[in-house]
Amino acid sequence: MAMRTSQIPSHPPQRGLDDSTSEKEDSPSETQLSTSGDPTGPRKVASTRWSCPTVAAIGILCITLLALGLGLGLVLTNAASASASAPASASSSTPAAPTTSAGSIPTSGANVVVIMTDDQDLILDSLSVQPNVRNLIGGEGVTYNKHYCTVAICCPSRVNFFTGRAAHNTNITSIRLPYGGWTRFAELGLNENYLPVWLSDAGVNTYYAGKFLNGLDKSNIATPAPPNGWSDSSFLVEPWTYNYLNSHYTNKPNAATAADITGYKGMHTTEVLEEKALAMIDDAASKGGQFYMQIAPEVVECHADPNDAINRPAKYEAMFADRQAPRTSNFNPVEPSGASWVKDLELLSDDDIATIDEIYRSRLGNMAYVDDMVGSMIQRLEDHGLLENTYFIYTSDNGFHMGQHRLHAGKRCPYEEDINIPLLIRGPDVAKGATSEIVGSHTDMAPTILQMLGLPLREEFDGQPIAYTSTDLGTSEKTELVTAEFWNIGGGTPQAATPGSYYNNTYKSLRLISDDYTFLYTVWCTGEQEFYDMQSDPGQMINRLASPPQGIAAEYYGRSEQSLYDRLDALLMVTKSCAAESCREPWSVLFPGGEIGTLMDAMNSEYDSFFANQPKVGFSSCADGYIVELEGPQDVTPYT
Repeated sequence: MAMRTSQIPSHPPQRGLDDSTSEKEDSPSETQLSTSGDPTGPRKVASTRWSCPTVAAIGILCITLLALGLGLGLVLTNAASASASAPASASSSTPAAPTTSAGSIPTSGANVVVIMTDDQDLILDSLSVQPNVRNLIGGEGVTYNKHYCTVAICCPSRVNFFTGRAAHNTNITSIRLPYGGWTRFAELGLNENYLPVWLSDAGVNTYYAGKFLNGLDKSNIATPAPPNGWSDSSFLVEPWTYNYLNSHYTNKPNAATAADITGYKGMHTTEVLEEKALAMIDDAASKGGQFYMQIAPEVVECHADPNDAINRPAKYEAMFADRQAPRTSNFNPVEPSGASWVKDLELLSDDDIATIDEIYRSRLGNMAYVDDMVGSMIQRLEDHGLLENTYFIYTSDNGFHMGQHRLHAGKRCPYEEDINIPLLIRGPDVAKGATSEIVGSHTDMAPTILQMLGLPLREEFDGQPIAYTSTDLGTSEKTELVTAEFWNIGGGTPQAATPGSYYNNTYKSLRLISDDYTFLYTVWCTGEQEFYDMQSDPGQMINRLASPPQGIAAEYYGRSEQSLYDRLDALLMVTKSCAAESCREPWSVLFPGGEIGTLMDAMNSEYDSFFANQPKVGFSSCADGYIVELEGPQDVTPYT
């Protein structure tokens, strides 16, 4: 495959700002990535554009690329067969306690590239249109089936990823002021204490392009300072972030004024981003040394543009015309489900469902375009001889629901569609073609990345590295649980004017998974509770803690349901306000002597009164942000 030279440098000449928030796509762009017509088959670059090199340079480049192209061509051609091989299964690790990384020098020569999409689901089949992601990352690495976000919305989830700390510890709990967004992030000092700063301090070159944090707009890109820690950056800027055909990016590091923003009218945002990513890979290769790169496409949200009903690339406009949102067992159910405002939702109308299906097709087209970008980036790393020494991570900030529990297209809920997200990793010593059931979350990603780069961990981390080598996958004893939390966004009344914003949407959740059980336990700010046994109820439709209870009473390990609920609530009491070691080892807070390490251990009847007498998780109000005084008791009574 010939190398495609970037036509858009990471910081191209400015085209001038355009306050229009939407434009029609008149025609496909000059650069086109072809598809075989099969959305599940590998897509390759069909045409080559060169930045006016001399004839001699072309000849030298062709000879150089011949050897490189043969190797990766085989990878691309045979990707499907690599994916088809029987995947290795992994069980669910508790690495040594983190140590500080201040002033450290990397002990690994590896690089890390992260692709973080926006709102990409795992369980509604989005990966079906991404053969490069599945084959060139998953087929050459590990696909994690039980990876979760801890806050099902953009800004808090991204901060969780960048810091390795829960939202209740960063206090970034919303996408806008006063509880979240870019300005809040900077005001709280996090702009001086997150992943790229640590890496930069350790001598690692750092790159970022795409969507950063909500609220980064043309008026505050340097308020109180530009995003810190990046050697090179090109951030999507509001109010154009969600405008696929008129995106605007900062055009230099430390951008401070409107003159430092470039608009790309008529060009699909993913095409712009792809060229920026390829230029950054070229720059990293030319500079040498270790690098970290994060590319964040904004292409899978459902922001309806009144002037552009089809928010997907022209090249994929018709490809998914026959697809519809998966009609899962919990899609628009006849009987209501959920708790708080969810249980009061009306059945979706035919028009509602038609809208959901159209959004779904648009998302597929945009995700297919992202897949093209993934293929181009892997090719470029190979062209520079960097691929085999680079960890390549693919994930999303949060998931997405589409008609489940009668919900319109959106996120922000504790249900599986919203919190279970893609994670695929390839790289040095990573197991090939493996699937893993290890339970992890975005809280674990900053620790994982530091480990990949050979840097020591940090004492304040709430998470711990995720296993990715063959040896570690087989021996991992990582914790069985993740937590999810959320606070109202938008406030007001039920089904407020802002789509997807609901009153009383503040909750704390506990997701426990092992070979023996898979549970979701949630406490809402209204006092309502949810419990789903997902072995028998994967769609989370039968809430045993509803009033009256749904379904049939069950025993767990010979014990009553109430015995189980007491234990889940006590564990959630720890995780809802944990920090550092208490997040990594929550059972040790309840049992400092180490008597208990799993839920199954805790089901012993001798602990019944201990758990029954613990303070209960609760709220005194449905607040829009993390206000500890409104979140009920904070501490458990340890076992003695």
